[in-house]
Amino acid sequence: MPETSGTGDGAGQVLGLHLGMSGRILVSDPAGGLTEGGDRVTGSVTGGAAEQADRRPEWTRFSITFDDGGTLRLFDKRLFDKRRLGRVRLDPDLTVLGPDAARISAAAFRERVGRGTAAVKARLLDQSVLAGVGNLLADETLWQARIDPRRPADALSADDLAALYRALRAATRAAIRYGGVHTGTVIAHRHPDGHCPRCGTAMQRATVGGRTTWFCPREQI
Repeated sequence: MPETSGTGDGAGQVLGLHLGMSGRILVSDPAGGLTEGGDRVTGSVTGGAAEQADRRPEWTRFSITFDDGGTLRLFDKRLFDKRRLGRVRLDPDLTVLGPDAARISAAAFRERVGRGTAAVKARLLDQSVLAGVGNLLADETLWQARIDPRRPADALSADDLAALYRALRAATRAAIRYGGVHTGTVIAHRHPDGHCPRCGTAMQRATVGGRTTWFCPREQI
């Protein structure tokens, strides 16, 4: 969440960008070349998010122009689906959020995630517990850790929580490196005909915390 420029000695307002379920951030240099956000939109036959945004400017929900002429755009083609809609807030209330999932310590992770009778996936998705974990990242993390997403959080052992923490860090780093959580190993197999990439077992679907969940019934226990 970058700070905008202030006047005089004061800092500007904090700009909060919420991607929702389908938003993309596109950053261009002064010449118009895309520097961030060029990944392909899942299911698209017309290329990456930048190409779609250029052809359909109405899908750009928000844009700013930097002093050097570069731009930042929030692109979201799901204009009429409020569940998916990306949005922008000035000075968002950050006190309602838990620690950043990419920065939390192992001890804090164990203390915050490994409590309560809610399913472990619901704990991961609770932004007041841990900020930054969405549905796909949670499925990838639990698959990597070989943990059933429906298990009560307080039933996880110290070893389970350690494995889950390591898996979350690895999945987060991989998502950043390769351009998004949709690049995770198990993500392409989250569908009715999908099979576990490790053992070949048919993937199983469930609803956890109100969200569609896919997991390997053989390995995730």
